[in-house]
Amino acid sequence: MKSKFLLALAALLPGFSQAINLDDSGSLTLTGFYSLTAGKVLSGTAQGSSTPWTYQNWKCPCMMQNWEYTGVYQKEKGWQLDQESLLGVQIKKEFSPNFSFTTQLVTRALNPNRGSKPTIDWAYFSWNPWPEQPITIQAGRFRIPLYYYSDYLYIGYAYPWVRPAPDVYGWPIYAYDGVNIGYKTQLGKSDWSLAAQLWYGGFTQRNNAYDTLIYYTTPTHEKWKQITGGWVTLNNGVLELRAMLMKHRATVWQEDASGAKTYLLNNQFTRIAGLAANLDYNNWIVKSEFDRFEQINPEAGIRNIYKYALLGVGYNYGNWTPMFTMSRYTTVTEPIEARSSKYFSLRWDFRKDTALKIQYDITKDKSHYPYPFFGDARMLSVSLQGVF
Repeated sequence: MKSKFLLALAALLPGFSQAINLDDSGSLTLTGFYSLTAGKVLSGTAQGSSTPWTYQNWKCPCMMQNWEYTGVYQKEKGWQLDQESLLGVQIKKEFSPNFSFTTQLVTRALNPNRGSKPTIDWAYFSWNPWPEQPITIQAGRFRIPLYYYSDYLYIGYAYPWVRPAPDVYGWPIYAYDGVNIGYKTQLGKSDWSLAAQLWYGGFTQRNNAYDTLIYYTTPTHEKWKQITGGWVTLNNGVLELRAMLMKHRATVWQEDASGAKTYLLNNQFTRIAGLAANLDYNNWIVKSEFDRFEQINPEAGIRNIYKYALLGVGYNYGNWTPMFTMSRYTTVTEPIEARSSKYFSLRWDFRKDTALKIQYDITKDKSHYPYPFFGDARMLSVSLQGVF
């Protein structure tokens, strides 16, 4: 199936891609995106030794690059093309000027639960009940807009790197079924615009890949309910500021053959907050993000607090954008789980709607565990990314 997926993806290389009208009225349209990404782990160590080791199901030295679908590159496999490559399409039907339906289907070369079968990342109705007001109400399935790039994480053409920093991006539950309301406006006669969104919903995923393959090695299920969040952004064309706050109840459990459940986390109140500030001025690009995850329950002995951040600086030379980025995440209680990384990336927009990127990653495992948690590694990635 993977080879069929890569052949389909190759058919969308530059020169073949174009937007598609699916009916004569133009009310049914198809657009899409793709990433053809190859990566190779160059070297790695764990606890001071370069002797190969095993972490969970992976032969290391290795590097985690996609937490949501457990995309892990392994040195012994050389260049790997199947960990992050994907093809996505968005189909939109406009029933009227203020009422439409949109769905996004994504086929990934690596999807532990579905192989190469498409997943439905988005499927929602949009309604503007007051055409004179910039308010949109939506209902259906969405990606959770936790962080700056979360809701379009897999549209690689939209950002300067091969992928946003894995130290920041990647959670077991990344979608919700529910409703949201969005609002946009210009602030008086100034250059500043404001956009905001509130959302509510929930999501359950059995045999969650993140929990099962990375942490527990046995089938593990996770449910987020009462997801309630909001973000607001301010933008003047040069500087963009974004603040986000979300809370939900998290349950993580395993089941034996009889169906009896063992709860690893049961209806735990969780809070996630984030701030982002991005600058695009006179060819200079600055990307920054600071986030915090909290699960605190003294009665149950739970104090899960993660802090994570990224900071990147780049410069645009015509069609070329070199960039240096740093990121890290850490827990605040022992045994510490932590990682820090540096990324040297170069983007080349060599033709319309298509970019070729190369990236060199250096990542260090800062965890205080007695066993290697992926370890330290250096990796090279090359990716062709585009939209159509």
